[in-house]
Amino acid sequence: MKRTIVSLLAASLYFGTHAQVQIKPLPQSGYEQRIKTYISNMRVVDTHEHLEDQSAWISPGKLDFMLLLQHYAYDDIRSAGMPKQTFNKLLTDSLTVMEKWNILKPYWEATSNTAYCRAALLTADKLFGAKDLNEKTVEELSAKIKKSYQSDWYDQVLNKKCGIDYVLVDEDNSMLANPAKFKHVKRFGEFIFAVSAKKIATIARDLNTPIHSLDDFVTALGTAFRKALDHNNVAVKIGVAYERDLFFDDVTKEKADEVFRKIMALPGGSVLKYNGSEIKPLQDYMVHRILDLCRATNTPVQFHTGLQAGDGNYIDNSNPTHLTNLFLKYRDVKFILFHGGYPFGGELAAVAKGFRNVYIDMCWLYIISPSYSERYLHEWLETVPASKIMAFGGDFRNVENIYGHLLFARQVVTKVLTEKVRDGYFSEDEALKIAQMILHDNAIRILNLDKK
Repeated sequence: MKRTIVSLLAASLYFGTHAQVQIKPLPQSGYEQRIKTYISNMRVVDTHEHLEDQSAWISPGKLDFMLLLQHYAYDDIRSAGMPKQTFNKLLTDSLTVMEKWNILKPYWEATSNTAYCRAALLTADKLFGAKDLNEKTVEELSAKIKKSYQSDWYDQVLNKKCGIDYVLVDEDNSMLANPAKFKHVKRFGEFIFAVSAKKIATIARDLNTPIHSLDDFVTALGTAFRKALDHNNVAVKIGVAYERDLFFDDVTKEKADEVFRKIMALPGGSVLKYNGSEIKPLQDYMVHRILDLCRATNTPVQFHTGLQAGDGNYIDNSNPTHLTNLFLKYRDVKFILFHGGYPFGGELAAVAKGFRNVYIDMCWLYIISPSYSERYLHEWLETVPASKIMAFGGDFRNVENIYGHLLFARQVVTKVLTEKVRDGYFSEDEALKIAQMILHDNAIRILNLDKK
């Protein structure tokens, strides 16, 4: 009897903690499996990648188990103490697979708990049949990875295994040239971080246009912008939160011109600090000019918000609320805020709810923290129109890790929508419709992919 009471109390606490207000009738039996099956099999749109072409990986030292640990897992392995030069050595052919594992092992044991590393484990299992990373599996896993690149591996993974209709690639990669699959996103960092006369001369040479004044500089930006749109770029990306904060003042042309003339007058190879107060007026001015071009061409703009990769960053630089003045001035520009704003999930909800031109993109988010993703997807579906949420972008350089990250995303979206149906917040039909929106349809509409 005592055990029964304890069990009932535990159950009541669980459901009391997780239950939502009930709006819809409770679901018919089997809804969990129906939602899981639907989301597991649906086509998706991948809103953000740094994908390299398949041929770029076919070189000495790249095609072994370390392929799965590049990019984000490295951040945590480094955080656990591995020197950068040691990790870089593991990416060469100067060591055997087993020698690499022996060096990695203590760092892997220290950091394999993180979501970055758990995603690598899931990928190794579901894509290559390796149930763990250890001295018994790494050689066979490495052989399978190497063999996979002898086939049309990218198509097998992205199309057949992931079910991805479109992939948005950060910066142009001419080797990923299939416009039916790959769309590109252009950064204009050279115009934002033009800190020396030499850098400005490089822009002038690349665009074959003279730049002697601020007006020339803005004209060159327009030329570069139109060129990007002509080459399958569907959005602009501004990722400056790694270098400075996201507040861009509405600077007068005269103030920006003072900075521009100062740069052009610098002797030799001298530069202004790219993250200093001296250059900020010109940076702010040029970001506003980028947004003018976005407005004139109906081009969405993506902003990095939240966590920055690597170390030595100021997290407050990337708080999405810094952008509020831009939302107000450019009300007809679509602002897509990346990475679920981690850890500013509440702030992100507030601006996405309060501005019709602000959208949430969950790219990178599930491998930062599945529980954060789950918590805030619950909240965002209660606070923000579902039409403004895009729920997947792998944010990786290789297809293997895209696949693992998408498995995370499908699990989290399934869990959240199942709980919403269980509690009567959504009907089952509503949940399936929302899954279709946030994993596929919203991205096509917001990014105009069906018009490019």
